[in-house]
Amino acid sequence: MVRACASLHVTTAASESALPEGADVGMPKSLTTFLAEFQRDFPNELVRVGKVVNPGNYDVTAVVKHLGARRQFPILIFERPLNLHGELSPIQLALSCENSQRKIQIALGVSREMNRAELAEECLRREADRRKPVVVDRSEAPVKEVIHKGADVDLFELPLMRHHEMDGGPYIDMSSVARDRASGVYNVSYHRMEVKDRNHTAFYMSIQHMWRIFRGYEECGEECPVATVTGHHPAYHMGACYGGPFEVDEYEVIGGYLQEPLRLTPSESFGERLLVPADAEIVVEGALLPGKRVTEGPFGEVNGYIGPQGFERAALYEVRAITRRKDAVHQSIITPEGDKPWLDIAREGAYLRRAREAVPGVTAVCTSGRHALLNVFIAMKKMSEGDPGRAAAAILTIDWAKNVFVFDDDIDVYNPTEILWALATRVQPHRQVSIIGEIMRGSLIDPSMTDPRKTSAMIIDATRPLDRPFSPVSKCPEEALARIRLEDYIPKEILQAIPIDRTTYWA
Repeated sequence: MVRACASLHVTTAASESALPEGADVGMPKSLTTFLAEFQRDFPNELVRVGKVVNPGNYDVTAVVKHLGARRQFPILIFERPLNLHGELSPIQLALSCENSQRKIQIALGVSREMNRAELAEECLRREADRRKPVVVDRSEAPVKEVIHKGADVDLFELPLMRHHEMDGGPYIDMSSVARDRASGVYNVSYHRMEVKDRNHTAFYMSIQHMWRIFRGYEECGEECPVATVTGHHPAYHMGACYGGPFEVDEYEVIGGYLQEPLRLTPSESFGERLLVPADAEIVVEGALLPGKRVTEGPFGEVNGYIGPQGFERAALYEVRAITRRKDAVHQSIITPEGDKPWLDIAREGAYLRRAREAVPGVTAVCTSGRHALLNVFIAMKKMSEGDPGRAAAAILTIDWAKNVFVFDDDIDVYNPTEILWALATRVQPHRQVSIIGEIMRGSLIDPSMTDPRKTSAMIIDATRPLDRPFSPVSKCPEEALARIRLEDYIPKEILQAIPIDRTTYWA
């Protein structure tokens, strides 16, 4: 049962102890540099919790849920978390570093005026602007300030979380990196990791790039070197969401997101065979063992449901080293908190790329937020009646897509109210709804599936027809909108006092 957290001692980042040290502009980007920049611009939205919390007993989840109910989404730094031994951890715990538009704007270093659609376009630009990483000596890597290897490894010393009631155990849910055995390219992706004991976790993989890498080693009877980064700059975490071709080295993609080469250093366990981020907060190193599977789950997933317990694709992860900064901050994500998964804007960019390859007139794609996820919403400038179907078919080649809705570009696909209006007024179900039988590969976390591997799919064409007249949208004349200023009719102090109602607009 999630218990309430009473009388928290909370200070804002404006307090003297809250200022991250050594965050000069010329430093390599890290969680420290991001927190310093965010604090400078929004000091009241970086909150440090000084009271002891027990992440392993849902304390942190309860704090985040209480704030979310108030529609408040500050960055949270828990200064005195307990580890799984029930002792105060020397490592702090950070949450909610990427769950608002302004956080992503700061992380990417873009204009505060850049909107959601423009952020997805920026992700595409950075995907293409790949930067080769640079390798630095261990002595220059902050993540090597504290090193535990072999018998000294103890995951229970970290401030690990139980995220949701019914979770199978405490979890690490940040990104991991592996190197393809054949090509040598690096893949970085998110995997849920249930901690089993001091040096073992489960490592759950869907049938995507990491599974392909792991199986490449396993089929040769070899262990798969892997490392997990549990704290870094948000742009690093965004790059880890990249959804492009297997052959692309994702360390280079992350460099594009950072707009500087990612600094790497040899791992303790594998040396130069597996390079790890030098400026990370914490790196867990080890190997996925061939022929070893472990029961994993359940786990509260991104769709707001409890994801099922699994075995077939849950490899045994043997941890052999943990390296960290002296003042390390462990990060975690509670999904899908606040319906604001802005970290996933990079994946939204990947959907936009795929749809635009099929139909260049696609202007926006929404696939983030609890109302989206397995639903994908496309806006386009339709040039022919076949365009909606082509774009939808391209999207359905991505595993997570199940229902694809296509709209004209006058519909804001990030706004559920506009989506529902268009579905109600531009769709004749017997003409514009296409059902595809249970032949598509589905997401294993979709609780509606009756077959663990297959799903049906749906395409709804909510665009206006090109071959017959269609009722125009009613609107106020542009001339009148330009001519009439609210301030001339309603006093400024009254305007400022009118509350903002965000109940119908998730973003």
